[in-house]
Amino acid sequence: MSFDVGTLYAAMVLVFALVGLLLIWAWIQKEGGNALIWWAASFFVSTSGVVLLGDWDVLPDLWSVEVALSLLVLGHGLIWAGVRSFAGRSIPWFGILGGAIVWMIAYQTQEVQGSTDDRVVIMSLLAALYTAVTAWEVARSEAFALRAGRAAFGLLVLHVLLLGLRIPVADVFPLPFRETSVDLHLALLTIEPMLFAVALGYMLLVMTRERMERRDHMAALIDPLTSILNRRGFFEAAGRVRSRSIKHSEPIAALLLDLDHFKRVNDTHGHAAGDEVLRASVARIRETLRTHDVFGRIGGEEFAVVFSEVDETDAQAFAERLRARLAAEPVVWRDVPIEVSVSIGVAVAGASEKRVEALLEDADRALYEAKRRGRNCVVLADTRRRPIDKPAGGPV
Repeated sequence: MSFDVGTLYAAMVLVFALVGLLLIWAWIQKEGGNALIWWAASFFVSTSGVVLLGDWDVLPDLWSVEVALSLLVLGHGLIWAGVRSFAGRSIPWFGILGGAIVWMIAYQTQEVQGSTDDRVVIMSLLAALYTAVTAWEVARSEAFALRAGRAAFGLLVLHVLLLGLRIPVADVFPLPFRETSVDLHLALLTIEPMLFAVALGYMLLVMTRERMERRDHMAALIDPLTSILNRRGFFEAAGRVRSRSIKHSEPIAALLLDLDHFKRVNDTHGHAAGDEVLRASVARIRETLRTHDVFGRIGGEEFAVVFSEVDETDAQAFAERLRARLAAEPVVWRDVPIEVSVSIGVAVAGASEKRVEALLEDADRALYEAKRRGRNCVVLADTRRRPIDKPAGGPV
């Protein structure tokens, strides 16, 4: 069975162009950042290369071989650039153009100009190198945390292996540079880049959308003023910590913190000053927390912390460090020092005693007691005693 080479080239042009247009359309729909532009450019550049390559019978070698294959190598470089853009990294132009420059220099030698096999080897090496580096960029970026990113990584690795297979068999299965028809095994070598382009374009698009959805979800869980978890985000994260503590039979502690006399700050200095006090207080608290502790803003000036692997003594000592850190120095707003203090309620539960919500209720009762005692103190909840009833109009 034989296949017409012109038809195969036309199919490649159509596939590459359609994938490029799909990526451009996604960019216009604001489904991603500049990475989509880089990837679309890659497919359009590759389309141009295939067009020139397919016109070998009417164009001189300068265009149908040297420039055409330079564009195909450049297409791989642009895919790499897009992944770096996706990861927020700088994009060195030499990295994009380097492969094409190497190819054009190599093509100046008589050996490469006169040998299809040598051209296959050089092109396969350059394409494999770019693809391998692109896979490495995916693996070390946030893309790898995405399902589509991991799928793209696997596809890139597979493409590297297939490109590598071309090198030892280049003299047996040369690419059809100067043929009008080819057998099935040679057609498969031409079809593979088309399948790779379709699959990679789809995965890149899905990867971009998946990251947008993840960021939208995270934005819904973050307090915009303080950049920590909001109430919803806090309870989601605290629930995961609680599940782990139950699984590993570890105690868990909850702190409920309330900035003292915060309304007075707003009334005296204005809401902008109050916002600055909130941000500064959050920054000081975060300095004291461990990286895996869950910290969130669950009300106006009320915050909560959940952490595991501590007993009552450790939890109370930790809360005291937080209290002391906030009270250690004032927050300066427009050269005006604003004293800050915090009341903290602490509650600790065993591995299988209470859910997070119940634990925070205990911490809330302890927080009320801290306010009743005059504020700026830490109170450990005594769950063995009858809960403290909050009278109407009590301290806040």
